[in-house]
Amino acid sequence: MNEFKSKVYQTALRQLKEKEALLNEERKNMIESILEEEKNSAGDKYETSRETITQDLNTIEKQIKQSKLDLEELYRLQTIKDTPASVQEGALVRLGADWFLMAVSIGQVKIEDTKVFLMSKDSPLGELLIGKKKKDQVSFRGKIQLIEELI
Repeated sequence: MNEFKSKVYQTALRQLKEKEALLNEERKNMIESILEEEKNSAGDKYETSRETITQDLNTIEKQIKQSKLDLEELYRLQTIKDTPASVQEGALVRLGADWFLMAVSIGQVKIEDTKVFLMSKDSPLGELLIGKKKKDQVSFRGKIQLIEELI
């Protein structure tokens, strides 16, 4: 695997693991808050507070689940070693000055001074890029761009 592409994967995996650790810590704190509320409260105020915390906890649980799925997908895509002939999942693509990794939609990572945007094949730009080859052009948001590199 290309060294730059390997760094992109490692950085993205590290960021996802850090995010998951923060979410787990937040979940732990919320559970402690629920238990503390049980000791200190009674009545309507208690019920409202507990419901709010429970809803927040459910949101955190969903985020943790998605983070785990994103990690699994990145690990799976990282095993692809061959340089693809066309844009597909796992491909690293340069459009003009911008880099994109066709993986999971988690935003951007920074490798030294280079920003790489991680996006899903189902994103609007991802759908345009899938199947294209190096030197093909795509029109996105009224701007025509050339696929400069495909790794």
